[in-house]
Amino acid sequence: MQESKKTNYDVVVLCGSPHKEGNTVAILQLLFKELSNITKTIHFAYELHVHPCIDCGFCHNEFGCIFHDDMDMLYATIKQSTFLIVASPLYFSHLPSPLKAIIDRCQVFWEYYKNNPSQTKRHAMAILIGGGNYYDMFMPGKITLRHYFNSLQYHYDEDNFLLLPNINSKNDIENADIMKKVEQTTRYILTVL
Repeated sequence: MQESKKTNYDVVVLCGSPHKEGNTVAILQLLFKELSNITKTIHFAYELHVHPCIDCGFCHNEFGCIFHDDMDMLYATIKQSTFLIVASPLYFSHLPSPLKAIIDRCQVFWEYYKNNPSQTKRHAMAILIGGGNYYDMFMPGKITLRHYFNSLQYHYDEDNFLLLPNINSKNDIENADIMKKVEQTTRYILTVL
């Protein structure tokens, strides 16, 4: 795999899995091996203390939130990231609630950027994993992430989202087809960094 010589980029991952040794993290580890010269930070949604958004309107007037919790750190991290990955299993075809709470609290970016468009070219992508395989199983998550990435003013290409159905165990990951998809994802990330 061609390695990037650039080291001044930050890849930030928001992980929606409650399992640090689960299938989502196993896919991330495969991806991280291919991105060895790039700084990567992973935040596990289930470990963060994030109060749900209550639509209080505080962020309409200034960048920030009425609640001071782990989102204060995430706001700064997301602002500085070059490439954002949202990696998550699907629960009833959607993102788990701790990850969705983080997304909802990023309303502050929407409020800020609508009057102060970002001048920084940043990119995002998704890794979504499901145990089943049925029509449009990834659609609810993709729609939410489309709105999320738009609000953050990140560039993304849904055709490059890594969508993996039929993943129920690590044995389902350890095959040539998955490795090929991870390599394609790595190439995509390296081309936009």
